[in-house]
Amino acid sequence: MKRLYFRILILTTLLAGSTSCAEWLDVQPKTSVEQDDLFARETGFKDALTGFYLLMGTENLYAQNLTYSYLDMLAGRYESAPEIYDWTTLYAYDGTYQTTVNTIYSKMYNIIANINNFLYFVDAKRDVITTPNYYETMKGEALGLRAFLHFDLLRLFGPIYSQNPDDKAIPYRTAFNNEATPILPAREVLDLCIADLLEAEKLLDGHDSEIFNYDDTVDAFTEMRQMRMNVWAVRAMLARAYCYKGDAESKALALQYARSVIESGKFSLATYSSITVSPIMPTEQIFALYIYDYYQIVDPIFVDASSSNILSAYQATVETWYETTSGGASDRRFQTFRNVSDNGRIKKVSQKYSQNGSSSRDNYSGLNSQPLIRLAEMYYIAAECEPDATTAASYLNAVIVTRTGQNNSTQTRNFDQIDTRQIYGQVTGQTVRINELMKEYVKEFYGEGQLFFFYKRLNFKTFSNCPTPQDDMTTHYQMPLPDNEYTFGNNN
Repeated sequence: MKRLYFRILILTTLLAGSTSCAEWLDVQPKTSVEQDDLFARETGFKDALTGFYLLMGTENLYAQNLTYSYLDMLAGRYESAPEIYDWTTLYAYDGTYQTTVNTIYSKMYNIIANINNFLYFVDAKRDVITTPNYYETMKGEALGLRAFLHFDLLRLFGPIYSQNPDDKAIPYRTAFNNEATPILPAREVLDLCIADLLEAEKLLDGHDSEIFNYDDTVDAFTEMRQMRMNVWAVRAMLARAYCYKGDAESKALALQYARSVIESGKFSLATYSSITVSPIMPTEQIFALYIYDYYQIVDPIFVDASSSNILSAYQATVETWYETTSGGASDRRFQTFRNVSDNGRIKKVSQKYSQNGSSSRDNYSGLNSQPLIRLAEMYYIAAECEPDATTAASYLNAVIVTRTGQNNSTQTRNFDQIDTRQIYGQVTGQTVRINELMKEYVKEFYGEGQLFFFYKRLNFKTFSNCPTPQDDMTTHYQMPLPDNEYTFGNNN
């Protein structure tokens, strides 16, 4: 992968500060290249696309804050972390964590701005893209990425969609210019995400190489497609977006897309024996980021930190999540944690991002990867959207058996009625179906940032190890837009 990711050209306007529309075009950093020169040749478009993934794979975004770090802290994953003494401050979005939140917003819109610039030139300079399938693949990737980033911004800065779909959310930027873009209702943002994804699917269908491993016989641009926004990642995103929309018609479409990914034969659930070897589950990665020398980012968090500060939860908490007293001790996901002793108490530390393995040119091991969409999620979306309880449970059980080695049977009695059981020590007010899914999201997506989005989408009032146990979480799910969006974005 080095030969693919070392060809780095950063596009213009890679700002680190404000994301106001008026300011996007005001800075020309020393690392910028003249656009006409960059897009005068096909390789320039390839380099520009690579730049988007590199920018996504930084600590401020998916290499830390939007996966195992800040988002998982918000979801109650940890009880120990560097320099956090009051966990309730995590939700001080306009206080303690204002810089973190504003940086996420600015960095993501900065990438979107560059994607929009790319999309302009991919049509304006189409004549220089001469390799068959490149134009469709490149444009499809860019549209898919634009939708992916806007969708995560919606999930962070938008309202609880199921409760208030017409509340204002975020701007949806589709042009690279200095014109202000209005803040749109969540419903409109989601529809624009879906429209971009549908267009991306049309472009990629029949043009994406669909090569998901190393292949030295082909152009490097067409191999390892899980490291790019490929056609199946777009379809997985459509499953995710339609499930988020949540009405009956959308859930049927979510089920359709999730099943298409499951049945594609391009990806496979990790085997029971392989999970402890590769807890990153490389065979399940539909879309991931390649982060060169990832150990330099993750080791200070999960390996080299002191026992008192290491990112972790206490043994009793993790054992509760994995239900070790009722057979969960055999769950390979639980077995991938390591123990750390801190003043006589045992902490559990995730080994999902251990970089001790190696990746040969003929066998992708997941080294240096940060998964963003995995196959297990497609099974969970199918389980949520399938109307028949027995069939829905079969999708959940298909994942569970690969994780535990046991043919567990998901409870389907009163499947869509309010669950009266205590789950992780509380009655959640959710249905049996949702609680069964919640247990799997807790176990499955440790370190991937998806649990917070799950809780928010389904409006959990509280959850296991909630950092603000006395409050209704409904008041904490939506991050505020940065002040600059109102100051410069003409959104007063």
